Amino acid sequence: MSTTDILKVEKRDVGASTAQMRKEGYIPGVIFGKDFDGANFKVPKVDLAKFLHNSGKVFEVEFAGKKHLVTLSHVQRGHLGTDFVHCSFHKVSAKDKVSLSLPIHFIGEAAGIKQGGLVNINFHEVEVEGLPKDMPEYLEFDLSGLELDENWTLEHFTLPKGLTWVHDVTDTVVTCSMPRVEVEPEVEETEMVVETHADAEAAAEEAPEKEEAAS
Repeated sequence: MSTTDILKVEKRDVGASTAQMRKEGYIPGVIFGKDFDGANFKVPKVDLAKFLHNSGKVFEVEFAGKKHLVTLSHVQRGHLGTDFVHCSFHKVSAKDKVSLSLPIHFIGEAAGIKQGGLVNINFHEVEVEGLPKDMPEYLEFDLSGLELDENWTLEHFTLPKGLTWVHDVTDTVVTCSMPRVEVEPEVEETEMVVETHADAEAAAEEAPEKEEAAS
């Protein structure tokens, strides 16, 4: 779990306009979870952006003097994807396992690259299950041993203690193969005959003479 500072949020006034909150620099949000009544809050946009940039998927939120262990459920952004609109956190128990999608950080240069191969990554996140305390900010996969023409599935990687795969372990994560060389089809050259205006006139004059000769 991330050791980032606790995210402090403020109680949201009942009936407060979300548009007005955003105008004042706040982002509305909600905390929900099993056996929890839920809580509507607001948080300074600057604080939220900084916190999410540095935190993991499991962290604590301080609301009305109480701390809640949560996971990041959803962050809604504007139509350009550059601004926060709303966020939601899922309250969890430190004693119960959770399933989360964690980002993968690939390290090391694949051995197959020295033979001219290219590394192809199939996905950059993977879903795992475990207790909140065992959840890291990200998973680190070392590609140093990946040879040319090899496919590595999840079975090639070891999870931190306490975590298990939710994905099928036979899913291919990364491959190393020679780049495809596309050969353009040969186009048969044909001789083009260009008929000029003069050629057309000459052909028209010859036509009556050929008809008289034929008769």
